Amino acid sequence: RLLPPRGMRPRPATFRHRPLQTSLCPPPPAFAAPRLAVRSLVPRRPFSAAPGGGPGGGGPPPRRSMAMLAGFSIVSLGSFYVVTLARSYLERPASSDHAPVAPAAEVTRRAFLDVSVDGRPAGRIVLGLYGDVAPRTVENFLGLSRGFVKDAGTWNQERVSFEGTPFHRVIPGFMIQGGDVTQHNGMGGTSIYGSKFRDENFKLKHSGAGVLSMANAGPDTNSSQFFITLGPTGHLDGKHVVFGVVLEGWEVAKMIESRGSRSGSVKGKVLIEKCGILDEVS
Repeated sequence: RLLPPRGMRPRPATFRHRPLQTSLCPPPPAFAAPRLAVRSLVPRRPFSAAPGGGPGGGGPPPRRSMAMLAGFSIVSLGSFYVVTLARSYLERPASSDHAPVAPAAEVTRRAFLDVSVDGRPAGRIVLGLYGDVAPRTVENFLGLSRGFVKDAGTWNQERVSFEGTPFHRVIPGFMIQGGDVTQHNGMGGTSIYGSKFRDENFKLKHSGAGVLSMANAGPDTNSSQFFITLGPTGHLDGKHVVFGVVLEGWEVAKMIESRGSRSGSVKGKVLIEKCGILDEVS
């Protein structure tokens, strides 16, 4: 083996092991620079569930945030309460306290309507009819109260009556309307004289609550629909034929009124379960 001379042989080097520190490695934890807390840049989490507390962690929220939240909640609840009150006032039925008027003419016949509200019996309304003032109109109402056969002797004959029909339009403080024996929604109706018959006369007035009058779609368009007034309605004079008055069961009419609205729509089902004619009044 070829070796260099003795004097030229290198002496064994002695190495000291030092920790490797370069600019690519982070400094040891002991030499970490302190982090500046900039409150304006660090988002607060007042509702954080993280442990530790402090402005950026868990623990109780700052007092300022709680005050702002409480103020916002109070304003929101107040606004909701005001809107609810305003809506309930605008939608509140304008019910009346009028008692039914006394008969304006001699009552010759009496008819009754047994009413149910949402399937529960509500009571009976007894109506006095003015047969001497409006005989044709009264006879039509009596025929619909007892029921009659329409188109008798034909293949499409059917029994027509107020029974099972609804009070389809109720405006508190104004009137309750029913008698649509064909479509049950105010768009139909018929009479014992045909689909329509002429206005008989306008001798009697809509002087107050409890007046029984014919509903129509204009002059000479009477059929089966009728209404009972809940207060004075003088603007209907000369346009609708008055032929009766409520004698008994005004509390039932008031119950029907409570189911109405300013638009006329009825809450729930208000039906004439049974109807008929009482003994003749002498």
